[in-house]
Amino acid sequence: MLPYPETPTTLGEHLKKRRFQLKLRQKDAAKVLGIDHLTYINWEKGHTQPYAHGYPPIIAFLGYDPTPEARTLSERLRLKRQELGVTFSQVAQYLGWDGGTLTRYLNGDWRFPEGRRNLLEAFLGAPRNELAGIYRLPRRTRPRSQ
Repeated sequence: MLPYPETPTTLGEHLKKRRFQLKLRQKDAAKVLGIDHLTYINWEKGHTQPYAHGYPPIIAFLGYDPTPEARTLSERLRLKRQELGVTFSQVAQYLGWDGGTLTRYLNGDWRFPEGRRNLLEAFLGAPRNELAGIYRLPRRTRPRSQ
């Protein structure tokens, strides 16, 4: 019997399957991903999920993107953020909006004004090399509370 599901459904199951295929210990897999081994253990067990910037190394480690196909605009944006490894705040800034505005559009609380949805759709469809400016934006718009 395999120590992981044959067809993984969660990120943790995907990570565990790949780790066993490569005959790695958890701390070795963590090193490959460039993260702390406790972080890796929590991801593999499903206790925590990586931030968007954690996905590019995961995708490289697995050799594919384990995220299910997006059905909503919000899910599409989450996948794009994972692909690029950027924060929600960086996306909002890149589009010229604040995070609250983008959230209200995605939640359906506000309707997109003329052209704003097209701007978001263009962002979602743009290849990585056309979005290089997003990496120059700060990851947070305000300092964390202490």
